[in-house]
Amino acid sequence: MASPAPARSLTRPWWRRSGAAAALVALLLLGASGYEAVTYVAFRAAPPADATVLVETDRAVNSFPGLASVGAGVDGLDQGEIDRVWTPDNIDAMRSAGYGPISFRLRTELGVKAWHWNEEGAFSDAARQQGYWTSSDVVRKDAGVSHGYHLPRRGNTIDQANNDGWSRLDDGDTGTFWKSNPYLDPHFTGGSDLAQWIMIALPQALPVDTVRIAWADPYATSFRVQYWTGADAIHPAEAGDWKDFPSGVHAGTPGTQTLRVAAAPIEAQQIRILMRSGSGTAAPGSTDVRDGLGVAVREISAGYTGPGGFVDHVEHVPSQQQTRMYTSSTDPWHRASDLDPNYEHASFERTFASGLTGGRPMMVPVPVLYGIPEDAAALLRYLRGRGFPVEQVEMGEEPDGQLAEPEHYAELYRQVGRALKAVDPAIELGGPGYQTVLPDWIHWPDEKGVKSYTGRFVSYLREHDALELFDFFSFEWYPFDDVCADPAVPLAQHPTLLKDIVRRQEEAGLPPEVPKVITEYGYSSFAGQVELEMPGSIVNAETAAQFLALGGDTSYFYGLEPNWVFQEDEGKPCDTWGNLMLFQYYDDFRIRPIATLHASQLVTGQWIQAGDGRHDVHAATTDLRSADGHPMVTAYGLRRPDGRLSVLLFNKDPARTVTVALRTGSAAANAPLAGELELFSYSGEQWDWYPEGGETNGGFPEKNDPPARTVVDARDDGRVTLPPYSISVVRTEPERSWWERATAVTC
Repeated sequence: MASPAPARSLTRPWWRRSGAAAALVALLLLGASGYEAVTYVAFRAAPPADATVLVETDRAVNSFPGLASVGAGVDGLDQGEIDRVWTPDNIDAMRSAGYGPISFRLRTELGVKAWHWNEEGAFSDAARQQGYWTSSDVVRKDAGVSHGYHLPRRGNTIDQANNDGWSRLDDGDTGTFWKSNPYLDPHFTGGSDLAQWIMIALPQALPVDTVRIAWADPYATSFRVQYWTGADAIHPAEAGDWKDFPSGVHAGTPGTQTLRVAAAPIEAQQIRILMRSGSGTAAPGSTDVRDGLGVAVREISAGYTGPGGFVDHVEHVPSQQQTRMYTSSTDPWHRASDLDPNYEHASFERTFASGLTGGRPMMVPVPVLYGIPEDAAALLRYLRGRGFPVEQVEMGEEPDGQLAEPEHYAELYRQVGRALKAVDPAIELGGPGYQTVLPDWIHWPDEKGVKSYTGRFVSYLREHDALELFDFFSFEWYPFDDVCADPAVPLAQHPTLLKDIVRRQEEAGLPPEVPKVITEYGYSSFAGQVELEMPGSIVNAETAAQFLALGGDTSYFYGLEPNWVFQEDEGKPCDTWGNLMLFQYYDDFRIRPIATLHASQLVTGQWIQAGDGRHDVHAATTDLRSADGHPMVTAYGLRRPDGRLSVLLFNKDPARTVTVALRTGSAAANAPLAGELELFSYSGEQWDWYPEGGETNGGFPEKNDPPARTVVDARDDGRVTLPPYSISVVRTEPERSWWERATAVTC
């Protein structure tokens, strides 16, 4: 890291000066012409090579339609931020990254919120403005934004978004209650018996022999009290299963039940109440059949009975300080008064009018865990009525991260999918939209011992004649949780991690013909400085390229919208600050580009040819590896529509400059890459970040130059030099004029 810059009043780079916003956008839109002046380089003798890169031009491993396969996502923001972020200048800057399609992410599904994608619509109980919401399929007056709504029957303590809610199971208020999703009741499933559950997650293993349940309506007529035998039921990578307490099987009765589940206390950290057969009862005056479906609980406790009576281990408070609760599902019932202004999405009218989509089809989401089929169908009718280009719908988001069982998610997927296909049989549906879990996505073992989330999801759809609703497989890719670790080892491991997790899905039962889509990707789901430096940019660019080489269909970068540098708890041990973004906010919401933008433009503007023409991906291998066998240089070859061979190269060594010899042909017969080459290179020579922690804007770039552009002479026999921690694009170049050849710089 370079030393701090002098006083910025004297040395501000041009993008930090006032009045530079228009110039910033103009430079970003220049594309390739914004690169540094070209330098012609010719060696008297070909430089020695440290490694060989073989591009197997006789073997294509995939083909894709250019920029249509590399997209980016937009997400929900806090109150008032859509207006501040989605300005015309910012949108022009976002578009300058060169990404193709847009994926509309659904933050409400992560935050245990209902979503009113249209502010106009109706509750099932219109008189009291409560119940189950269906947005109108006509927008008469666009609000410009849409919002999330709290769920007053929430079961989970934590969520994957703002994480500022709490469970109603231990909020200390018997006037509130958790209720399961009525659409998982046999009334809607067609008879499938999908048991509901509550999991109490104590802070550590404690003695348990007594459970107390205060039922609401409907109550469970039969249930089992169990404890987890492994180390961690929340992240069940290690061996473990649910085991009944010695006296854990009970019949449910209305009111409050206090139950001795063991003669002597058993040490347990996670306790599960597994419930079947709801009573079908509802509150007096109910007229909606959904009120009596599923199961409901007001308060729950677990502990032991001692000489002084019952000792409760559960902390009952209406905040995140309560004992953590997890539930199988949550009823999407809510009220107009439950609006949460801090879950704000751009409206679809605004999104399509903004120019962000560039006229391309946009992937849109529908709620699955916290929505209803009727509302999803209304959304598709609206989109079709407006003529907006939409070909794909992602069904929910991150069900695995909320511990939804594969079969539960699959059943909700089936019901919502049927409703969508009834509107438009041609619409493509996909999911599950996993969060990233390594080495694989799993859940508690089923009765056959199967843990694979994908395998069980696909099996459920197949067994219920619903596999035709599964048009694409989606997941998110944030491979590294530890933002404090030295990135050198993770960078080298990255290609293996992605390759292995894709392979495991087909081994688990994912039909190989189902297209695969990464709907979000970045270095980490946590904020850290590594995301602002070359390792973060390398992971981003390589994810897009490698996924295509693995046969993937489309990937969507996450971080298109400008954002602030900030710190999360995961970054506090090393005092690291960062974010996933292309543009950093600084001072009064001004923006400046960071390394990830320049890296993105290398992929979208130099490696891939503009437009949607056919690109063939060719296998590429290198022979420079780390001590543990991971490649230190990785390469991805393309034959573009213009006939040029384009090779994307990554040097993952943090300190060593590497010269590679590029060869083409087959493994058995190959030759040096012939002719003059065009080289674009991006590394620490162009970018350097100076961190400021919690001061001012969290840091600033001391160097912020575009990638260097060089012409490599044909006499170099395809040898190119890669700086440490660098991203490079090498592509064959048409013949230069005699004047260009004559004036080339030789050394």
